[in-house]
Amino acid sequence: MLESIHLIKSFGDVTAVRGVSLVIKPGEVVGLIGASGSGKSTLLNLFAGLTDATEGVVTLNNERIKGPSEQLVAGHPHIKLVHQEYQLMPNVSIRENIAYSLRFYEKRYQDFRVDQLVSLCRLESVQHRLPRQVSGGEKQRTAIARAVAEKPAVLLLDEPFSHLDLPNRELIRSMLLDLVRNEKTACLFVTHDSTDALSISSRIGILQEGQLVQMGAPMDVYRRPYNAYAAQMTGPANLIRAKHLPLMGIIHAYQPNALACVRPENIRMSDHGRFGGTIRNIFFKGAFIEVEVEMNRFVNLTFMAASNEKIKVGQLVGLEMAPDAVHWMRGSSA
Repeated sequence: MLESIHLIKSFGDVTAVRGVSLVIKPGEVVGLIGASGSGKSTLLNLFAGLTDATEGVVTLNNERIKGPSEQLVAGHPHIKLVHQEYQLMPNVSIRENIAYSLRFYEKRYQDFRVDQLVSLCRLESVQHRLPRQVSGGEKQRTAIARAVAEKPAVLLLDEPFSHLDLPNRELIRSMLLDLVRNEKTACLFVTHDSTDALSISSRIGILQEGQLVQMGAPMDVYRRPYNAYAAQMTGPANLIRAKHLPLMGIIHAYQPNALACVRPENIRMSDHGRFGGTIRNIFFKGAFIEVEVEMNRFVNLTFMAASNEKIKVGQLVGLEMAPDAVHWMRGSSA
């Protein structure tokens, strides 16, 4: 079990990580979502033992992880970090890159383990090629295979999906879940894309300016975001002041400037809608369309509609929304 207790990291006057406490269990995938500069990569380096904490501790199975100032070689043998740059050896094959982690093991076990990982990471067809001869997705899978070759207790991933196209992203997601199930590894990854975190994580956390502001099951965090930042980092969101909700038929007892979140999928078109507006933009998303509607000069809403809906920019539409679709966020009080 990997655990951090009130972890703080400062660089001069800048505090990159602010009091983060987190527990990750074996076989669990935890995704941390945050904007650029929110402390994601710094936090991973602290967990990996590659950076000294200003305050707080990181433990693995109740044993404190030492920072680089306390040992000759930075890092921990049972914690592996996969960087965004992959860091593969350029002049040896994909198979040899994976086998390098096992160079001190008996040869028969090396071959067995590499065969196992090549199969699990879908690298059979490229295992004898050099890194420069394979795609970005294949390099990423190689880096992950090499990291888990020695069956580490913890796998850390820095933006594992950021450079990949959609088919490769889906393949990496599926592969990660298979690895965690098979290897019983605790997995923590950081990303700025909520799609990846929501789809494969057991739990997700929201990092804002180095602080873990919310942690929970993906569905709970998505439906009940802690604040406006958490709402926007987990997907499209309509952020509406309380004073405008009565125009939509929502009666409440909150202060006028209290902030509510309504997800676009909870608003729908209706000929008998209690409110409405003028369509300003339509974005085709494949299976659905995303529609922006101007209610008045203070309120713009986004909602989802079927991709075959016959609507156009400038059209007046009626809308409706269930009262339980409204989630009041931090600082909202009656």
